Amino acid sequence: MKNIFKIIFTITITTLLFSCSDEDPIIYNGTEGANRTFLSFPGNTFTLPVAIDATGSVGITLNSSTKSAIERTFSIELDVAETTANPLTYTLPSTVTIPADSYQGTLTIDGADNNLVDNNVTQIIFSLANLPSNVDIDENKIQVNVIEVCPIPEDYMMGDYMIVDVAATVGPDNGTENFAAGIINITANTPTSRSFTAGILPAFAGDREVTMDLVCNSIVLNDVDPNLTCDSGANSYIYTSAGANNSLYDLNSDLTFTINYIEDPQGSCGGPFNSSFMITKL
Repeated sequence: MKNIFKIIFTITITTLLFSCSDEDPIIYNGTEGANRTFLSFPGNTFTLPVAIDATGSVGITLNSSTKSAIERTFSIELDVAETTANPLTYTLPSTVTIPADSYQGTLTIDGADNNLVDNNVTQIIFSLANLPSNVDIDENKIQVNVIEVCPIPEDYMMGDYMIVDVAATVGPDNGTENFAAGIINITANTPTSRSFTAGILPAFAGDREVTMDLVCNSIVLNDVDPNLTCDSGANSYIYTSAGANNSLYDLNSDLTFTINYIEDPQGSCGGPFNSSFMITKL
């Protein structure tokens, strides 16, 4: 049923983008509240960068398949059991609001170092709670990684690089190629985050955006999901941060980096495996 919701939401957003009129209060027809609303976040993993001895914030967009003549407010519930971030390092709002006549709202999570954020990545886990009976949401479990960041020069790790898979630098690897070799262009998402687009393997799953956070000397690969699975579908086949084995960077040079990461951390294809790729500046 969740997949059906996801397909319907994609179709309705496409309809919106190519519609010649934006006068109707909802996509399906002009009757307020006549159809179900499907909510969606753009992903289920986000990063809250907290500057060393300072603060930070992250804005997360909530999408709706409908719009309303009045603002809509939804409750946010913290998963206390799974959240590992210190409460003194973040402020999670209790609600998120989609303004009137809008398809999107933004919730902002503020972070503060307070001498409590370090190289150990911690998580905030939350979901939307007490949704109205005519509202559905897919992937209603959001993870926000709280990381400490240090100032990075604006032109550091930017521009064209050659990417190629290499043998894992820590422990045995799976012996497979995961990132298609070629030229990538690295840009800045934030002052301490870099991203590029690359072909993702196995089975040439297509181009994906790859994001790396520069976390006070460590390079943290954000989750990359090829949308593949090797079991009944319960677990996704993804690439994620190497944790304690994350690669290091040196601000004195950005010519070459070997990026460590974990392949298939949920074990849907026999993992987890240690993996690495190398990028070399052109």
